[in-house]
Amino acid sequence: MLFKKTAIITLSTLFLTVGCISISTDEETQKVATTLQAQETKITELETALTESKVDAEQKQIELAEAKSKLEQLKEEKQKLDEELQQKILKERSRARSSKQVVKETAKTDYLDKTVLGQAEWIYVTKAKQNFKARIDTGATTSSINAVEIQEFERDGKDWVKFNITHNADGEKQIIEAPVVRYVKILQSSEPGEYDRRPVVELHVRIGGVAHKSEFTLTDRQHMDYPVLIGRSFIQDVILVDVSQDYIHPKYQPQDK
Repeated sequence: MLFKKTAIITLSTLFLTVGCISISTDEETQKVATTLQAQETKITELETALTESKVDAEQKQIELAEAKSKLEQLKEEKQKLDEELQQKILKERSRARSSKQVVKETAKTDYLDKTVLGQAEWIYVTKAKQNFKARIDTGATTSSINAVEIQEFERDGKDWVKFNITHNADGEKQIIEAPVVRYVKILQSSEPGEYDRRPVVELHVRIGGVAHKSEFTLTDRQHMDYPVLIGRSFIQDVILVDVSQDYIHPKYQPQDK
């Protein structure tokens, strides 16, 4: 009897032990499975992040390549502009040297105290305090100067005129007043047989070393290249004209008092 009880107790203990072992094994298995799933999820997330990183890296590579290409293009453009600027500088220096040389050669070619002028020169109009381009025309008897918005009036019993000497139609107005010396009649090319009555004024002007008063017919020259035309009345017997040269004399710069 005692043996039976002992055997029953032993078997019961064994069953309890096996049951505990089984429960413990199931828990461990569940923990392992959970850990494994967590690791798989983490690996998936890392792979996704890596893929996105590769895509981002490829995009950055494309942007970098485009930036390098743009930089090379800008370098080429800068080099081209630098070359053009250098050529302009060389041309200006060459032109300046040529101008100085022409002036020196002209000074040597003065003949019997006569001043040599080119076919185009800078003329300084004292009343306007400004230099203007002038064409020297030995075929013209009188000189003319650009004048628009001409207004005639009387001052101290004499005829005067007020006019805008500005050659550029869009430029700032520059009004000059001067007494009328006389009037001339100019045959109009647009209307045959019709004459245009224009005032003549006396202005003090300077070209190079030549400075004196001379008569100028007032006319609209805004459509012409030169606002001033110098005729024989200005040249008289003190000037020679070399039509092969332009702007022998520099712009006159008055000395500030």
